[in-house]
Amino acid sequence: MFDHSIKVPRLYKVASKVAKQVSESKGSIKQLVYECKHPVSFENIKGLYALVVHAFQRTEDIEKLLKKSKLLIREPRFDPWLAKILITELLWGKNRLTGESKPIKTILGYEQIFKAHMSDLSPNLVDLQQVEKPRYVRINTLKITVNEAIEGFRDEGWILKRYTDTNNYLGFLDAVANLGPEEFMASCLPVHILNAERGATILDMCAAPGMKTTQTAAVLGNEGLIYAVEIGTKRFNTLTKIIESSGATCVKTINRDVTTLTDKDCPGVEYILVDPSCSGSGITDRVEIGQQERDQHNSRLEKLAAFQITMLRYALTKFPKAKKVVYSTCSIYPEENEDVVRQVLETCTKFKLIPANQFVKNSWLNFGSSEFGDIGNYCLYAKPDIDLTSGFFVAVFERLEKGESNPFLNFQLFPVQRHTGKKRQISQDYLNISQDKKEDIQNEGGEYSNKKRKMNEVTEVETNASETQSIVHPKKKKKKRSVNRVSDDEDLKETKNAIKILVKKENTSKKEKTEDSNENVEFADESTVQKKKKKKHH
Repeated sequence: MFDHSIKVPRLYKVASKVAKQVSESKGSIKQLVYECKHPVSFENIKGLYALVVHAFQRTEDIEKLLKKSKLLIREPRFDPWLAKILITELLWGKNRLTGESKPIKTILGYEQIFKAHMSDLSPNLVDLQQVEKPRYVRINTLKITVNEAIEGFRDEGWILKRYTDTNNYLGFLDAVANLGPEEFMASCLPVHILNAERGATILDMCAAPGMKTTQTAAVLGNEGLIYAVEIGTKRFNTLTKIIESSGATCVKTINRDVTTLTDKDCPGVEYILVDPSCSGSGITDRVEIGQQERDQHNSRLEKLAAFQITMLRYALTKFPKAKKVVYSTCSIYPEENEDVVRQVLETCTKFKLIPANQFVKNSWLNFGSSEFGDIGNYCLYAKPDIDLTSGFFVAVFERLEKGESNPFLNFQLFPVQRHTGKKRQISQDYLNISQDKKEDIQNEGGEYSNKKRKMNEVTEVETNASETQSIVHPKKKKKKRSVNRVSDDEDLKETKNAIKILVKKENTSKKEKTEDSNENVEFADESTVQKKKKKKHH
């Protein structure tokens, strides 16, 4: 039994509590540190955050040391998370522990055992390197002007470092990298890629906590209307508070699943922000919480991508007056970025992907992967080691004008395969989204909750510039499946050559053909269907 008459320093007690809550998926490190009911002093907040981050970064090392030393076996009443925090501080933090409390004396009693096993630790985990980046702040121009903010910094003793060549991005990065300890800069580089005019109507589909919403309100000068939608109750309350404190009066908050909203609920939407839940892999101080998270990594990416595709496709199809859509994530994984854009573009007949570089004076350095061709070239990445910021991804869509077409429709994306007669199978992610379930992913903590879809749901698959096809998935198996065509424009009904239809993949038996009717589906042109009909008659 531990003697608690001499208490453990408060910093370590709070750190162990936060670490335990993070391990139980009750929130992120940053969120829990700043939401402590009995927080440590303000100057120790940074130290508290760093201590918890380092504990998770060293999870595997600490587990090895605990196993080899048998500390928790010999001391069964020792709080495991307090032990991990104290070991972190002793070996990778301040390299010392002070105080006479029982937990600290116990850890110090094992110090030599820990150090004897340090050579057994993974060499790639011994020297952790973080990307150093400056602290960025956004001036809320609804409450203060840029010049007033600059004067405020100067009054506090900061020195303004001027940079006026807004066309030289490399020069800007060099200036940022060489800021002195008391210097600051006011950047003039255009970052408002949505570029909405004052008076516009905007939909922010995943609005919490509200940073993009309030920034957009500032760009509009509170002239216009912003629908800020958030499904989670807790995050919606945070969104509301931030909007109220920012002075943004042009925002209408909505606590609903955005995929249940229509143009009637949010009339006149012209611009849409789609910044859905993602892995957060671009955040430089993000840490993994152990082997279990890494084991679930691929599965989580698949679910996230399915959700992201659903959100982006909804934005591009359900708001007829929308003329620009911006898709962004704070992820550096192509599965959540270029591949999401690719899959959505495969069936998109109303919008085109445009080069995002034009909105930053064609001065950006990092783009999407060349594996995705022009799709990658049109998208932007920010990379922490180059752009000195957290990693993020941006893609921009504009509505097609009369006579225009989307060059990335599925049958145009892989022309070589079409000429050779090789059919392209519809992505499994698309089938999963349209038939099985909708992934309702909460932004906070990366948690997922599944909502079952009805088996007789009608799925719309866009085809040419004005037509869609609806496939009814019946509850009972049928030998034959009909395809109902629904036209958005009566004037283009006769344009048949560009229409793609869906047919079932041929199987070795009729039984397999019936059972797999909703899974093995491929694209084919009308001539292929006619040939199959002739073979059937023969």
